[in-house]
Formats: sequence, C-alpha cells, structure tokens
Amino acid sequence: MRPDFLAIGHVAKDLTPEGFTIGGAVTYAGVAASRLGLSVGVVTSAAADLRPQLRSALAGLELHVVPSDGTTTFRNTYREGRRTQVLSDVGGPIDVSDIPDGWSAAPLVLLGPLAREVGYDLARHFPKATVVASIQGWLRRWDDCGRVSRGDWDGADVLSHVDAAICSIDDVSDERVIDRWKGLAPVFIYTRGREGADIHYDGEWHHVPAFEVQEVDPTGAGDVFAASYMVRLRETSDVLESARFASCAASFCVEAEGTAGIPTRAQVEARLTSLPP
Repeated sequence: MRPDFLAIGHVAKDLTPEGFTIGGAVTYAGVAASRLGLSVGVVTSAAADLRPQLRSALAGLELHVVPSDGTTTFRNTYREGRRTQVLSDVGGPIDVSDIPDGWSAAPLVLLGPLAREVGYDLARHFPKATVVASIQGWLRRWDDCGRVSRGDWDGADVLSHVDAAICSIDDVSDERVIDRWKGLAPVFIYTRGREGADIHYDGEWHHVPAFEVQEVDPTGAGDVFAASYMVRLRETSDVLESARFASCAASFCVEAEGTAGIPTRAQVEARLTSLPP
C-alpha cells in the first residue's frame, strides 16, 4: 500500500559520547509525519548491521533499505548555535529504481539527501505529489579526513521540478546563492534557528518567527519543520500558516535529544494557541 508521506534519503549514525543515535532528514521527518497522523514510508540505504536499530528508531514506519557496505555516519558539534560536522562513512546511492511498487503514488514526498545520494531524477518522478526538497545533502562536500564544508550547487535539475525547497543557515556558506535558488522553486524556505524562518513565494519574502523555548539539541529541527510544513500545506494550501505550524512543531524537537521531542498534533495545536512566537 502507498504511504501518505514518503521520505527518501540516507538514515545516519549520529555519533555521541555514549555511542550513536539514528538520525538523518528521513528519520526526523518520517517520525514527525507519523506523529502528525500520517502513514509513512522511508526509502534509505544503510549497512545490514544497522537494521535492528532502524526498526527500533523508526517503529511504525515502513522501511525499504537499499543494501550498502556502509552507513552514513556523522559527528556533529555545536558552538554558538552553529554546527560543525565530520563524515566518516557513506551509504549507497538512491534512484528511481529503488522506489517500491505503489510508493510512487504517495501524495507527499520529501527528498532528504545527506551526502549527495539522492538522484536528481527523483525530483521529476512524482508528478501528482507535493514534493519538497531538503537540499542540505546536495550542498555538502568533504575532504579526505571527512571534514564537511558547503560547496556551490546549481540546483536547477531539482529546484525547478519541486513544489518547495528548504535549507538552513548551517547549510550555506555564502547567502548570495539564495537569490539564485529562490527564483527556481515556487516556495523557498530558509531556516535560521532561533531567528525563525524566511519564506519566499509569489516574488516576496515573508518571515515566520521561532517559538521561544529552552534548546537542548537542535539536530533535526529543520527536518521536522519540513515534514510538518508539508502535512499542514496539504490540509490548508496556506504557505504561511503551514510555516507557522512547522515552526511550532520544530520548537518541540529542540527541547529534547534525538527524536524524543518530536510532537503529536495535539501538542502542536496546544502550543499554537498558548505560546505565540
């Protein structure tokens, strides 16, 4: 059966002093969509030894894992709200042929690459769906020691074929590229952490403030924002209302480590009425 929400990209091993947690855009976005009441399918690539942890971390989600010798593995550090990453392993590529039968009919599709693994052809593969591209993984470059930097990316092969694109301040080394990208996608979302998000559509920029909460772990907040935006946009067709709903959902994510803080719909709706940004 087709899922309501399809997330495509690598899961990640996010290294911690205690070992690792399961991360990646598809993990945070998939869990967020599930907690908002949707059925979720995830197409990813990882080594076989990670499957028990995936079944636990993504319980209730349908998984299709493309075999790979390795699993994308990051060590993330934060200083003054900005992230530094080291990449020590990478999973395999994902293309159209990896999408299970029936899943191409999903009405909501998130392209969430971590390490340039998602083929550009996937942006054109879902003509009847609302497709959102989280572009961070196409921007990443890394040296022989795994130190991650942000490289230039044309974006035309993806952005002109999706309904919206999203990236964060951590993903961009030179904000002048935003001027190019915003002209390619119908909606372009630029998240700024505690400073909220800027949304470009219909030729204008609009600002959505962040909700003021106590930050514990910002990892995955942008991915929760993306999924929540998609879910609410399907319900309302209102870009700004959907972005505010997404900002609220993301505010829960940063209050706990990993996916533990990702909220239910009832939690988001309660905060929207009781704690304005």
